[in-house]
Amino acid sequence: MQETIFIDSDILFMFFALNEEKINNFHSSGTTGNLELDGIINLINEIESKNQVIYLSEFSILEIVCVLNRLNSSYKTGEILTKIYRICDVLPLNDQMIKLAWYIGSNYTLHSGDALHISFCLFNNIFNLIIKDTEFYNAIINLRTDLKNNGTQNLIDYFDSISFSRGVPDTILRKFNNLNKLKIRKI
Repeated sequence: MQETIFIDSDILFMFFALNEEKINNFHSSGTTGNLELDGIINLINEIESKNQVIYLSEFSILEIVCVLNRLNSSYKTGEILTKIYRICDVLPLNDQMIKLAWYIGSNYTLHSGDALHISFCLFNNIFNLIIKDTEFYNAIINLRTDLKNNGTQNLIDYFDSISFSRGVPDTILRKFNNLNKLKIRKI
């Protein structure tokens, strides 16, 4: 079975936004001149050499497209999306992933996208998460600690507090327990 990986969109953006000159420098001299970019290129090379599969959500694609627009580089969208779809499998989100992200976002210091990324990984049995953000890393550690100390009780209490909810769907409870299998790599 191939190992599956989720790479946060800010890391992927930096990789896909590399210009040809930096890539050529890396291949000829072993460096782009930027240690962070060198680490990202080495990471992607490692993933390719191990034949691992990168999974992204459609939301990750939206994040990348919006960054391109903010940087006045939306003209690169077609090129970058082509590269992404060449090396990544892109999967849709579903309603239950979003509801689990509500819980994660409500209880841990995260941006909404990062809460959704965690939920996406748990639902898709993606157990290797590569991130840069310290807050994202700390939130996952806190989630794990809470799960270890309280089991799923905090999750159950959260859904019980929502007036239109009829408890936690079994799928969310089951997938939330995947948190114990998640390996985090911070670069």
